[in-house]
Amino acid sequence: MQRSFQETGFINWMTLLALGVGLEIVSRLGTSATGELGAAFVLVGLITALVSWFQMRLENAEESERLELEDLARSRKSASLFDSSAEAFPAKNSRLQFDKWVLPILTLILFIVQSLAAAYFYRTLGGKTVTPGESAPLAMALFAAMSLVVFLLGKYATRLAQLKGVRLLRPGGSALMLGALMAALAAGTEAIQWFGFPKYDGYVAWILTGLMTLVAIETLMALVFEAYRPRVQGKEVRLIYESRLIGLLGQPTGLFATAAQALDYQFGFKVSDSWFYRFIEEKIGGFALLWITLLGLSDCVVFIDPGEQGLRERFGKPAGAILEPGVAFKFPRPIDSILRFPTSEIQSFNVGFVPDQKLEGVDTLLWTKAHYKEEFNLLVASREQITSTNSTDTEQTVPVNLLTVSIPIQFLVRDVKKWAYYHTEPAGLLEKIANREVVRYMASVDIETVMSFGRSQASSDLRANIQKQADTANLGVEIAFVGLQDIHPPIGTKELQVAAAYEKVIGAEQEKESKILEAQGYAFEAIPIARANAAKTVNESKSIAVQKVNEAAGRAAQFGNQLTAYRAAPSLFTARNYLETFSKSAAASRKLVILPTNTHDVIIFNLEDKIRQDLLDVAIDPIKRDEPKK
Repeated sequence: MQRSFQETGFINWMTLLALGVGLEIVSRLGTSATGELGAAFVLVGLITALVSWFQMRLENAEESERLELEDLARSRKSASLFDSSAEAFPAKNSRLQFDKWVLPILTLILFIVQSLAAAYFYRTLGGKTVTPGESAPLAMALFAAMSLVVFLLGKYATRLAQLKGVRLLRPGGSALMLGALMAALAAGTEAIQWFGFPKYDGYVAWILTGLMTLVAIETLMALVFEAYRPRVQGKEVRLIYESRLIGLLGQPTGLFATAAQALDYQFGFKVSDSWFYRFIEEKIGGFALLWITLLGLSDCVVFIDPGEQGLRERFGKPAGAILEPGVAFKFPRPIDSILRFPTSEIQSFNVGFVPDQKLEGVDTLLWTKAHYKEEFNLLVASREQITSTNSTDTEQTVPVNLLTVSIPIQFLVRDVKKWAYYHTEPAGLLEKIANREVVRYMASVDIETVMSFGRSQASSDLRANIQKQADTANLGVEIAFVGLQDIHPPIGTKELQVAAAYEKVIGAEQEKESKILEAQGYAFEAIPIARANAAKTVNESKSIAVQKVNEAAGRAAQFGNQLTAYRAAPSLFTARNYLETFSKSAAASRKLVILPTNTHDVIIFNLEDKIRQDLLDVAIDPIKRDEPKK
């Protein structure tokens, strides 16, 4: 019986050798990175199978030696001669020396092989590109055939290793099961590669490289723990070179055995013998199948929200028309997948700054205070050219300035197919286009213009430029808004307060403009008043001139009339003129009336002004009597 186990171990490592060679050849034929990783795992399994087979031979030799000594002792009726001599057990001594010295060295070599394999594939997979080849169907068939054959042999070996005293068949059986799994994975990746998706082969290869790294770490830890493991005579120990992880992958039922042992130890009785545990162990496959079925059915229904559009992909390629909002049905992954994109929702990104939620609630924004988490400076043109003349040469300053610009950009996805398939990262490309156009535009406009009345024009120009470049790149988007919400000089440092200095300059300019406007306002007020006064003076002068002329003409006409009156009555004219002249001259003078003293006449002069007429002052016409009729 022991010889048959030993022959099974020999068949195991021979099969692993053939499988490793086959995987390597077929992998090169079909350009399969998964197959090459499978060959590396089979090589590691071959080492463990060889070590276990050799250890099995030593233990069989020890068992044969023990049986021979027992027969010899029974025939001689005494075994004292052999109990005290260690040289009487050469096979046992060989096995003990092998366990003590050779197994740790072989385990260390196994760790080195695993580490080198992981490092090799980590380097080669980084720059390796796989292209579908014509031999993919043949490689897929060969991988599948090897997987089937090795699975049957591995299943037999693992079942046999469950018997008592045949634990050394377990490493080889687990390696065969893992080799069958690797061949199946290689067949699957070849099938996917044949359908036009070679990248999945690289994904699986990277996962297997990580698994190889974990196995190497496990081997190293087992080697370290073996040095501190307590030795109990007569107790069977686990093989140091056997990987528990590979054992679980090659023989998943070991999970149930480990769980049963843990439960038995925890509760203190055979939980694994209860009907519930047996029921779970028997029905776990059905439960897993039901769960996978429900998961697959749930993956067949996709809900596209309002404002979204979907694109169906079958085996990674576009299939069908654009899906509108609602319920969409598909085949489960990896056959079908539906990509959803918000096409009616306005999306946005920022150019020139990184927002900070803590500063978003600040109402008052100052140039001297940071508005965002990060702000970036841009070059902007300037009309001013500062020239400094030295004694030796003349240096001219470049007419540019730095400006902090915060520009939010909003866009809509109009053509979802262009947005999804024309570029790998369309959002990132659009952001780079916007940054480029902002930098280019700011370098072509004047700093004072863009900071004042030129904002609206700058927003319009930037929107048109970004839209043009996005259309050229076939992004399928519409630029809805480009806002210049925050434009100011850089804040600067503690030593050099750029924004504060710029505020002083702007303040001085504003004061200058205020003085100019104030002077202009005074001029606009004073000039019309002066012109009105001048016109008034001119008109008054003209009026006086007309009056003087008319007076002179009147006097000239009066003189002629007076001459006629004088000629008619000289004495009367002279007396009248004398009295008129006297009355005019004495009108404002004080009058004194001197009366004679030798009379008693009373003379009353009423020199008061008449305010109103009295009845006595009204002249009444005499009554006219009717004259007799003639």
